[in-house]
Amino acid sequence: MSTIRVRHGSLEVNVPVSVFFRGTAEFNETASEYFSMLRRRYPWLTPDSLAVLRRTAQREMQRIIDERLRGPRKAKMLSAEGKDMQAVQHLESYLVERPDDADAWYALGDILCKMGRNEEGYKAINHGRRLSGSL
Repeated sequence: MSTIRVRHGSLEVNVPVSVFFRGTAEFNETASEYFSMLRRRYPWLTPDSLAVLRRTAQREMQRIIDERLRGPRKAKMLSAEGKDMQAVQHLESYLVERPDDADAWYALGDILCKMGRNEEGYKAINHGRRLSGSL
C-alpha cells in the first residue's frame, strides 16, 4: 500500500503513505509539501478544506493501522512478548468476526503448538490450509 484514498466532498485524492511517520498516523516533514501541491493543483480548496483533508487522511491511516494490529499480527506480537494465552484469546475473538482468515488460523495453530497444545494447533493449521486451498 503506497497511498490511501481520501475524500472531501466530490474531491478524491490519493495521499501517499510516505507523508506519515512510519507506523503512525502523524504527518512527517514531507506532508506540508504534499498538501501545498494539492493547494496548487486545486486552487479552489480553502485552508479549511485542506485541514479537513489532513484530518481525514490521519483518521484513515489510523483506521488502517488499527486494522493491521488486529488479527494475526497482534497475536504474533503478544506471543513474542511471552503472552501466548492472550494471543490465543485475541485470535479466537478475532476469528469469530473473520472465520475465513487463513492467516489467523495459521497463527493460532503456531501459537497453540508452541504452548504444547499440538492437537488443537494442527487442527487450526489444517483449517487454515483448507481455507487457503493448500490442502
